[in-house]
Amino acid sequence: MLFVESKGHAMHVFINHVLQASASGNGTVPHFKFGTPIVLKAGKNDIALLSMTVGLQTAGSFYEWIGAGPTSVKVEGFKSGTVDLSASTWTYKVGLHGEYLRIHESGGLNNKIWALTSEPPKQQPLTWYKAVVDAPPGDEPVALDMIHMGKGLAWLNGQEIGRYWPRKSSKLEKCVTQCDYRGKFNPDKCDTGCGEPTQRWYHVPRSWFKPSGNILVIFEETGGDPSQIRFSKRKVSGTCGHLSEDHPSFYVEYLQGSEIKNNENRAILRLKCPTNTHISAVKFASFGNPTGTCGSYVQGDCHDPNSAALVEKVCLNQNECALEMSSGNFNMQLCPSTVKKLAIEVNCS
Repeated sequence: MLFVESKGHAMHVFINHVLQASASGNGTVPHFKFGTPIVLKAGKNDIALLSMTVGLQTAGSFYEWIGAGPTSVKVEGFKSGTVDLSASTWTYKVGLHGEYLRIHESGGLNNKIWALTSEPPKQQPLTWYKAVVDAPPGDEPVALDMIHMGKGLAWLNGQEIGRYWPRKSSKLEKCVTQCDYRGKFNPDKCDTGCGEPTQRWYHVPRSWFKPSGNILVIFEETGGDPSQIRFSKRKVSGTCGHLSEDHPSFYVEYLQGSEIKNNENRAILRLKCPTNTHISAVKFASFGNPTGTCGSYVQGDCHDPNSAALVEKVCLNQNECALEMSSGNFNMQLCPSTVKKLAIEVNCS
């Protein structure tokens, strides 16, 4: 048995150039330890540890002091007892051989190391994939959908899209359906998406695309299904805004003075549709105490009935608009003991 301890964040173990096991920490505890059965041959054996840092979200401050990488390597099962390899002489190398050969660059398409196939291998760890793709039509923002892949890196035309790892977050985290940031802060406040992938879509700038012949390169570390990789376009069909009268818009230059003038401390809600579209309908508008989030706003028991009419007057058929939370627009005397909010959702077309 091979036993490894590491300060994080993830690791692949190879015995005689064959992948034996993989392990990782999590967003709460980056360090980990694990054991895996291994088969050794007579004579010399090669043990390689591919250790990775992935910038776990809750690493906290003084990240450079925490450390990462293996701290203990032991082999059990010998007649002579446990062999501790921790203090042995190890060779050290940064990066991967494929990166050293720069096979992710666009000029490497005809390199002899690539094997042409119509059926790329699936669920195979530590594999490079390359495909020629056309640019998605239109001018909407584009993202790479990697939900069916494991963990790795992606490039388009030699430009690094970035690291992907659509792992699922812990179901043990304390998620909430509605969030209120007011009050004392704690790390679990306003958690969402428990048990869901932490990330799925990875933005690809339109300027990186050519009309055709784009080279997409994927380095997959843990195994996935490359046939399910898709480019997705983000089409904005609407926009929302939410503003509270106890969160006005302060400007730094005003804070430097001895006082803040009332007419300079204005709470303004701004709405803007994508280029070449306009606000075509008001789905929701309420000044009072609405609740919910974009797409699911709910009118409260305190509501200015003129809210929707005002928003339609100011915003309809405009690409963008701004509404000031003031007595000139809304009934500020409404529900005197309530902190008023303004929530708006509009359609763009």
